[in-house]
Parts: sequence; C-alpha cells; structure tokens
Amino acid sequence: MNTGTINISNVLQRSRISLNGEWNIIVDPYEMGYIGILGDRNDQGFFRDHRPRHPGDRVEYDFDASPTLTVPGDWNTQDERLHFYEGTVWYRRKVEVSAAQVATGRIFLHIGSANHTSRVFLNGEELSTHAGGFSPYAVELTGRLTAGTHSLVLQVDNRREPNRIPAMRSDWWNFGGLTRAVDLVFVPDVFMQHAWLTMAPDGRVIGGVTLRGGDSDVRLRIPSLNVDTTVSHTFELDIAPERWNPGAPVLHEVHWSCERDQVTDDVGFRTVETDGTDIVVNGTRTFLHGISIHSETPSGGRRANTVDHASTLLGWVQELGANFVRLAHYQHDEHMVREADRRGILAWCELPVYWGIAFDQPNALLNAQEQLEELIVRDRSRAAVIFWSVANETLPSPDRTAFLTTLADTARVLDSTRLISAAMLTLPTRELDHLIDDPLGAAVDVIAINQYLGWYYGDRESIPETTWGSIFGKPIVFTEMGGGAKAGNHGDEGEIWTEEYQAALYRAQIEMVKANRTSNGGEVAGLSPWILKDFRAPVRVLPGIQDGYNRKGLVSEEGERKLAFEVLQSYYEEVAD
Repeated sequence: MNTGTINISNVLQRSRISLNGEWNIIVDPYEMGYIGILGDRNDQGFFRDHRPRHPGDRVEYDFDASPTLTVPGDWNTQDERLHFYEGTVWYRRKVEVSAAQVATGRIFLHIGSANHTSRVFLNGEELSTHAGGFSPYAVELTGRLTAGTHSLVLQVDNRREPNRIPAMRSDWWNFGGLTRAVDLVFVPDVFMQHAWLTMAPDGRVIGGVTLRGGDSDVRLRIPSLNVDTTVSHTFELDIAPERWNPGAPVLHEVHWSCERDQVTDDVGFRTVETDGTDIVVNGTRTFLHGISIHSETPSGGRRANTVDHASTLLGWVQELGANFVRLAHYQHDEHMVREADRRGILAWCELPVYWGIAFDQPNALLNAQEQLEELIVRDRSRAAVIFWSVANETLPSPDRTAFLTTLADTARVLDSTRLISAAMLTLPTRELDHLIDDPLGAAVDVIAINQYLGWYYGDRESIPETTWGSIFGKPIVFTEMGGGAKAGNHGDEGEIWTEEYQAALYRAQIEMVKANRTSNGGEVAGLSPWILKDFRAPVRVLPGIQDGYNRKGLVSEEGERKLAFEVLQSYYEEVAD
C-alpha cells in the first residue's frame, strides 16, 4: 500500500532542517488536482506547481496567491471553513538547499504524520504514497534535491475509507493535514537506518542495527556502563545496567557511530513480564494505576505535536499520581514517548484498529501491519513503553480474531520484549460476575477491558459488588471506565452530566477495583480510566453539554479540573503508599 517510503529511527537526533512554518495550500474537494475529468491521472495537476509562461497561458490555480496553513498543524482548527472538512488539501513550499548541504551525502524528507493518505511531489515528479495518518515516514530526495530552489508539494487526504485503519467510524476528531513536524534529514551515504537497544524479560540487553547504503562496522559506546564495542545486525551485550523504574527513571547516554554517521540517544533498561495474573516490572509486582489520553493540546482542541504539549500533558498525569498512561487510539507524537521515558511513566502504545474494520479484507491487514511496524521501530528503545496494543473495541468474529492474532504475532516478531494486548469491548449484562472468554484472550498477554458500568449500562449502586475474571489466567487491566461531566456543571450525585455524578461514579468504580485487585485475590492488575481531558469528537452532539467534545475527561478541554480528578488522585495516593 505504501510506495516510495522508508522508516528511519532516531530522526530527532540527526542533522535536520525544519520545514515547519507557513505552507501555501489549495483545498481540492473533488481532487481535480490529481484526477482528470475522465478519471485518469491529471498530468497537469496541481503538483506541477505551474506558472503561466505567457499572457495567454491558462493555468487555473496559483499556489503563490493561495492562502497558507501552519505546519505542523491540523487544518480543522486553523480555518473555520475546514472545521468538518474531509478531502484533499494540497500543501506547497519552496525549499532551498545549498551545495554544501547537498554534498553531505543523502537527503530524506521526513514527515511526522500526514492524516490519512499522502503523496509527495518534488518539482512536479511523484515520489511516494503513504497510507496511515499517525505514523512517521521518510522519502529519499538524494539526487533530486540539487543546490538551488525547488517546489515541494504534498497532497494530504483525510477521507475515511472502509478498507484501511482506522475505518469509517471513530470517537475522535478526524484531524486533517500535516499534523506533526516536517524536516529535511541529512545523512552520509552509508547510515544507520535503525539503531536500537532494549532489555529482554530475562534481563539480557539486546539490540540491533540496520545499515542503508552499504556494509560497515558499527561502534556502540555507553560511557556510564563502560561499553565500547563493535556490533552488527542483532546482538546481545553482557552488562547489568542500573534499571529504569516507574517513578525513578535512569537513562544511559548511548552513542552509535558508523563511518561518518553518528547518533546519540538516551536509553533506559527495564524488564516487563507477567506472572499469572500479575504484571511484573524489574522483578516487582506492579499495579498499573494510570489514565488514558488522546493526542490533543492542553488547550485549544488541536493535535498535540510539541515537547511543551507532551510536558504539560504528562505533567498532569504525574500530578494525578499515575505511574501509567495509555496513549490511545493511535500512534502519538514521538515527543510523548520520549517525555514518558524522562519522567518514568509506563506507557501503552496502540494501533488505530477501531470500530468497523474490514477484517476480511487483505488490504486492511496490510495497512495495519505497515502501521504496526512504523509504531514499533520508532519506539522500541523507549523503556517507558511496556505494551503494544493491536486494537480497541472490536466485536468478536472469526475474521476479527484471525486478523488481530496475525497482528499480535507480527508484533512479537518485531519486538519480543514487551507485552501484547488489545482493549476488548464488554457488552451490557445484568450479571454482577463477569467472566471474559473472548477468543482474542488467547493471543494477548494481558486481558484489557473497556467497561462503562454506571454510565452506558448497569446501576452505580451495584458496581462495588461486581467481580471480574477470565478463562485465560492472565492479568486484567481496565483500559477504559468512567463517565461524562461538563466542567462547572454542578448538581447532586443523581444528576447526569454533573461533576458530582462523575465523581460518585469514580468512587464506586474504585471500590470495585480495590475488591478485584490481584493483591486481594482478584485478577485486576491495573486501570487507565477514560480519560485525562475532554477531547473533540464529532459524534458527541448534545447542545450545551458536549458541543462536539467527549466529556469523560478528568479535566476540561481547557485544563479545568473536575471533582473526579481529586477522587482518582486520592486513590492513587493510597496505592502509592
């Protein structure tokens, strides 16, 4: 499905020229800039970036005279006319490089994310197609980007399609555009496409390097551990480093070098595994007390994409007292996982396999596998990441179970050191005793459950008496639970949408979690309630309450804390003691 693209790790640690800033754009709802009136490719499309050659020359577009959008950024919040827009927007920027920059070696265009489908054109030539709105990718420009000024055009299309991930429906905003950073990356002729280190469950430090452009020795130095050695392909180091722990992160400075290529990274080492119904980090049974989060800015309802965004959001997570964050429902910006590394917060990273996936379609599986590889190869050196999640809220069926089992198997091939899971949907029942028997449980390491007792179904009064188990003998984590409230809307505990109602619901859920914890003989090993902050969702339309936002946040879309924040914070203080 993807053509002309590659993955490159550790881009933030490389020589780059930022292409962020103002780009000229053309909104193209009928895609006339690429498809002609007869349905074939329009060879004179917008990607040519033509100018009239003489007074009588007819060119029916003009990037120079067109409006601009800021990159990185979604178009939905930059122009009110594009608030609900789904379709193609053409981005154009003039790129100037010097002879000295060209002489560096190889040049790649690196795109942090382009939601959902994108094509890259340089000087009118089509170079690549990429399908996946949350994954980074790179396109080689070596030999094409000579000294001088060039026309770089990107076609970005955020239309939902049924045979890819995500599909036609989701409970988040379908942001469009170049929503993360765009850079030119300069590397030598022979360079390290991937260089990674992590710790296996048995305590071995393992890693790998992938060279592009030739073969060469790779030197690996970790000064704090007295490591100075030569490595190749996949390897193992005979060391016993001080461990990275939740709440006490230890990061080691790692230096990779190969001929003229050099990369410096900060890497932590920790083990994660399961023992019966327990989750074990560094040999210690660890109760995951966390929160879920969407990739939206602390205020303004935009797509998050900076270090400051990550710092503020994860700062709130720490103020809550959490040791765990679920980065839902797609790959988040790299700054988020690196900030989790620095702060010592365990993380769950997820694919956008969500409602309505065409599990019987090979193209959907191919697209999911491509996005899974992009997710894992970028973040497998991050000690914070302990889960790869292959799905959220998918209805059981043979096709679905086969699809997700294939993804779980693929994840283990790419990275055998982390836990595999998927958030399972639980359906309403009158029973107080819940036994999870979803066949997907056989393919994952941890049974993750989304349940909304007291909100979408069930009585709040009976929640503390509810029990949870599975037929699989594996840890259970509540990846979603909770209910909605409009910040500042007050009333009694029986009045829906009030902060008091939400707080009472959290108190009842917490009592249930306490009774079901593994430390009390149950099978529940953690929770990440839904959700840290209110987020945009076009399916949430109740006037005066939702107004296009999912209101299940512990804080509002502008960061105002609701009463439930303190309820959960108080429990997490108790858990940490």
